[in-house]
Amino acid sequence: MGMRWGVRAPFIAFDDCESSYDVVVVGAGPAGIMAAVEASRGGARVLLVEAGALPRYKSCGGMLNLYTRRALEPYGGIPEEMVLDPRWISFRYHHLDYGVKKATDVRFLNVDREMFDEWLLSLLPANVQVLPMTRLVDVAQSPTFVEMMLKDSHPSSGRRSRIVRARYLIAADGPRATVRERLGIRPFDRYITVQEYVKIEPGALEPYFDALCCRRFSRDYGIGYLMPKGDVAIVGSVLYPGSTSCERKHEEVLEILRERYPLGPSVKREKWFAAHLRRPADLVAGKGRILLAGEGGGFLSCTSGEGISFALNSGIMAGSSVAEVLEGGCRVGGEALARYERKLRPMKRNLEFRMGMFPLLNSTLGKTVACAVPTPVVSKVTERL
Repeated sequence: MGMRWGVRAPFIAFDDCESSYDVVVVGAGPAGIMAAVEASRGGARVLLVEAGALPRYKSCGGMLNLYTRRALEPYGGIPEEMVLDPRWISFRYHHLDYGVKKATDVRFLNVDREMFDEWLLSLLPANVQVLPMTRLVDVAQSPTFVEMMLKDSHPSSGRRSRIVRARYLIAADGPRATVRERLGIRPFDRYITVQEYVKIEPGALEPYFDALCCRRFSRDYGIGYLMPKGDVAIVGSVLYPGSTSCERKHEEVLEILRERYPLGPSVKREKWFAAHLRRPADLVAGKGRILLAGEGGGFLSCTSGEGISFALNSGIMAGSSVAEVLEGGCRVGGEALARYERKLRPMKRNLEFRMGMFPLLNSTLGKTVACAVPTPVVSKVTERL
């Protein structure tokens, strides 16, 4: 596979997929991998399905907060090889109109996201089969099992498909959330994100993850961010669902930022989506024998956009809930989901609080007030968000 870390779990071809498993996990991001790791404890037969190639790549800032680092401590902590310069980056508000910069005590470990995802794969044990380039296209469940239709995503595959059954399905399929929609749960509106990688000179930028506000940005603009990562800086634009001409609006922001920051030429650009969460009902643990983890369940911060810690922790909780039921020999279909719901309660309360705060924080008034209040107060509020 050409990966930097050895992987114990076997990668299998589409034709080698078996017809039944104890658990199927869909999505090999942080939520899906941790769900597979935990679900496989006790020897359960687990299939991890990923629509794309592995190791995967996701458009992401690659900033690991305290809760991410704590979640990974039992699995060996973060390898030094993936840490970038500057090692630590603190969150800072930068209102360009007023020239106000307010640094907080919230700090992140600065890592290479692609390497981070490769390393997560190395945590998978040998009783997890990994099936890349395979998409889940349909799902149904009975009181005793979940039935899935999987389709080969290889361009030359002729769109082959097959049916697989499992006692449980954990869906960690991100903001597009195919399983969520198949369950009849309200689909997300989605932000459009554009990230630009821009060359910088060593030490040219201060070690801050800047959240950017400016009246010159488009009205469609949710938030901007900028952070140094080795020899490049990431400039990100988050635009509201339904926005058009997103790349042009991003380019306009980039030109404004070049007036304020020492940014060199662009290296590459990428686009992605993020769930736009607005109400507690967006947070869904699953139905029956199907559990939703990560962004597909709505477990993402609507205030900061941070998702890795919520993905890891919800994946761990979903996988461990299934493992406990399998090891205990329980045959009641909803028992794993009930356990998962109980474990999720503190996370849901946290996210509901953020949803309540978001309208104020994202308003012109909220951004103006943040410029006026003392920096320690801004820092304390940020710690909760």
